[in-house]
Amino acid sequence: MILTLTANPSLDRTIELGGPVLRGQVQRAVWAGQQPGGKGVNVSRAVAGAGRPTRAVLPGDGDDPVLTGLDAIGLAHDSIPTGAPIRSNITVTEPDGTTTKINEPGTALTPARQAEVIDLVAGLAADADWVVLAGSLPPGVEDDFYARTITAVRQLPQPPSIAVDTSGAPLAEALRQSPDLIKPNAEELAELLAAAGLLEEAGLLDDTDLGPDADADIGPDADADIGPDADADLAGSAQKVGRLQATRLRTSQVRDIADRLESSPELTAQATRTLLNSAGARPRSILATLGAGGAVLAVPDGSWHGQHPPVEVVSTVGAGDSTLAGYLLARTDGDEPHVALARAVAYGAAAASLRGTGLPTPADARLDTVTVTPLIASQAEAQRRQNSRHLNQHEGAAPEAEEA
Repeated sequence: MILTLTANPSLDRTIELGGPVLRGQVQRAVWAGQQPGGKGVNVSRAVAGAGRPTRAVLPGDGDDPVLTGLDAIGLAHDSIPTGAPIRSNITVTEPDGTTTKINEPGTALTPARQAEVIDLVAGLAADADWVVLAGSLPPGVEDDFYARTITAVRQLPQPPSIAVDTSGAPLAEALRQSPDLIKPNAEELAELLAAAGLLEEAGLLDDTDLGPDADADIGPDADADIGPDADADLAGSAQKVGRLQATRLRTSQVRDIADRLESSPELTAQATRTLLNSAGARPRSILATLGAGGAVLAVPDGSWHGQHPPVEVVSTVGAGDSTLAGYLLARTDGDEPHVALARAVAYGAAAASLRGTGLPTPADARLDTVTVTPLIASQAEAQRRQNSRHLNQHEGAAPEAEEA
């Protein structure tokens, strides 16, 4: 069973236009629809669409349109009443696939309500193979909410695997508990590496990327250990360490790094492995979505790139959630990670071709069209090659050629 928590659910309203958005003008929609939504809810909907057991946990009153919508489609769920309506999110789609979203902030959760949600998830998690913690946090909820939920779930005698799909500070806090899987997109991965001070190590940062405000990111104690007669190189190194402790990037810089990641699966693989191998808080595996570029999966035993042929994009809303659902479905079936990546990419591509927050079924997912390419060999394979080279050199033979 796949259990999902959506801390900030929504009623997803989609408006499809017949042409580009015209600011300040009146336009008529060619189609409109609404579905119960939120990232965890979407994962559960996709899992249920595959005929697999799932349960969604979310805050909200039983008569709220989101909860009655889940009742209408027969999706198993549990909720904690809040006494306030669940927010609405508006999505506007254009014929070329451009998607514009306007998300409301959501209903505030008191500390008591937060504790009830965490207790509910921990109680249901005993029957789960995976627990998915997904989406933004509503007002009044501290950034460590998902981290606290992971702690509660892992107190079970046989805790399930845990996947986290959020962004910013809540994702950084969740990493402190080493979740089994995170699913960032390219921008979220860039922000995460910046917060951890790992951009340069990941090959994503040089001095020009920092811009004129670089010194603002060097902590006040960066030079504390440098005496007045210290060598200039030593001072430069200390400044560099201070700068890399946490790099704050402007939105344009995040977008630029994200574009580089989306255009280079190899660079994304390097970035994800940098995070996996970091000395600080880190996840156990990473499924990084790259939009039309597919997805990169990094686990301790290797990294792979999954790519789907181009599809006609109707709406990107729910595509990332479908990617995660496809991966978890395959993993619960016992598929190896790189095989599960194919289903993940097929599900994501299928979702992008559907209207609104449409979630794919197995019939929509074209696994046969997905190409999965190894990017970084596993440690065991790397050691095998190293041993082979040493043996060949010892016997006077030419060393084994490296794979491209």
